[in-house]
Amino acid sequence: MKKLLLAFTLFIFGISLSQSLPKFENDTLTTSTGFKVYEGLDLKIGTGSMNDGDFKFIRTNASSLFNYSSTTGYQGLANQANSFRRNNSGLTFKVKKVMPRGNKKNGYVYYVKIGSGLINYEMDIENAIKSGEIIIPDEFMPKEKSQVQSSETKYDKLKKIKELKDAGVLSEEEFQKEKDKIMNEK
Repeated sequence: MKKLLLAFTLFIFGISLSQSLPKFENDTLTTSTGFKVYEGLDLKIGTGSMNDGDFKFIRTNASSLFNYSSTTGYQGLANQANSFRRNNSGLTFKVKKVMPRGNKKNGYVYYVKIGSGLINYEMDIENAIKSGEIIIPDEFMPKEKSQVQSSETKYDKLKKIKELKDAGVLSEEEFQKEKDKIMNEK
């Protein structure tokens, strides 16, 4: 029971530090980091995140005539066959469309359609940002969990762990370890 209560407390604390969900309104997508994506926006391409330098989260649009759909050819790797090529790094592409996919019950994934000429590409925008496949201003880069600042003070944290100790969730030894961690924070 003690471990369950501690896990629940840490889970709730972790949720409070997480970034917000993406939001799609009036043909503009606000990503989880606050970056706004809309039709006509110029996106600068970063570096591909696959081992060979190709792009994992930017690939040939599924409805494109150039989409490769065989699961037996290309070593059975259709996603790799459709990946955006590494020679596009550093180029700029205009957003043609923002496309939410999914439903309210299961959630949405947001894709951005980019391209030039006949070939269109779709980009999983959230993952492209996280992996560095597109370059965005630093202020909209995802924050590492260790970089996210909590508004909770040391004293608030000490009070919480004291309450957990008093409730019997933490032993004296566990309490002292947590207390030492909190006191050593900068």
